Amino acid sequence: MHKKDKKKETVTTESVDIPVYHEKLDDIKKILKKSSNLGMILIDGTKFNKIEHEYGTKIYSVVLENLKKIINGMRKSQIREDDIITLNHEEGDQIYIFLSKKRDNKKFFSGDLESSADRLTKYINDNMFTTIFPLLKKRPKISIGYAFMIYNSLIKEERLINKLIEDAKIMADYQEFKILMRNKEKLQELIIKEEIITIYQPIINMFSQTIIGYEALSRGPKGTEYENPYVLFNIAEETGLLFELDRLCRRRAFINAKGINDNLKLFVNILPTSIHDPEFKGKYLKDFLKDIKISARSVVLEVSERQVIENFDIFREASNYYSDIGFAIAIDDTGTGYSSLKSLIKLELEYIKIDISLIRDIDKNLIKRELVKAIDQVANNVNAKVIAEGIETKDEMKALVDIGIIYGQGFLFGKPETPFSNINFIEI
Repeated sequence: MHKKDKKKETVTTESVDIPVYHEKLDDIKKILKKSSNLGMILIDGTKFNKIEHEYGTKIYSVVLENLKKIINGMRKSQIREDDIITLNHEEGDQIYIFLSKKRDNKKFFSGDLESSADRLTKYINDNMFTTIFPLLKKRPKISIGYAFMIYNSLIKEERLINKLIEDAKIMADYQEFKILMRNKEKLQELIIKEEIITIYQPIINMFSQTIIGYEALSRGPKGTEYENPYVLFNIAEETGLLFELDRLCRRRAFINAKGINDNLKLFVNILPTSIHDPEFKGKYLKDFLKDIKISARSVVLEVSERQVIENFDIFREASNYYSDIGFAIAIDDTGTGYSSLKSLIKLELEYIKIDISLIRDIDKNLIKRELVKAIDQVANNVNAKVIAEGIETKDEMKALVDIGIIYGQGFLFGKPETPFSNINFIEI
């Protein structure tokens, strides 16, 4: 995968009191009978269930509390103070907002609900970004549905309201599909127009204080959500355009580094499935490298650890093929220690890049230091060089050097720039 970098509310453990739906049912019935109609908005947080499976109930509860806080804080600014906010059940992950009548006795119509749902979708997802992103490395995906009903005195009120809720759930799924299709259209246009920016970050030998190469990083257009690489590649994965985006980013990375010094390595992120791309194999590839004056011996192909594990047989085929051409192979985002590397020791790797999650505050964390030592030992056994990613402080660098890690990359040495970054050498 291509590197990704990181907006508003922060995680809180403060409890927010939102009543359960059945506790407010009588009040909801009164609105229905008095107005002769009822509108509602459903906020679906079920996509966050993955957090409970990966991090446990405690963290998941904090996420839901933060979601409730954001929604409770929308009164006056995003929704009316008289609107009734409820949970679907105790510890619920769906929130129902039953809408009070409009000012001046005006009625609600479906057009009003659609515009409100669109506005709330953006507001809630923006404000949940810093809560969800560090946990899932993805954008929040709150689905918001809406529904509207007319009072029918022949049908039991509770049955009418239950049908209203079911309609809102169906609309939430439809809204999610609509957003997916909109994102797909935008990304297709971006790919066709080749609106990808390539920036380069230096990788240095921390002992000799020399640059060994640059990593090519891809970004979408400035000022758009696609400028964030996590968003860019998350959308590509969701919309089935990952291969097409990978091909464009890979090609731009090579072209923009045309004529790079043969003494420097060019690190380029790819997918394991790149081996199936006719534009990245055989005579076409050799002619392409010749045209841009880049030697295969100068190129290091990076594949994320997750992609390797999920596509191991394809990666092994690609690794053998590209190694024969002269490319070096690197495993990127390594962060789970010895167990994840057991399946990789059979491969001919030249570099193993340790994920930023293990490097951050490593000087203060003994467990992280021991994990990095274990990865370094495995790397030595397979004659691979270790590169520590995301180094931001002198203390982090010193802890890594003390372990014996030679190569480093991060803001401490230089930020990604175009065409190539300036370097800050830091004395050990």
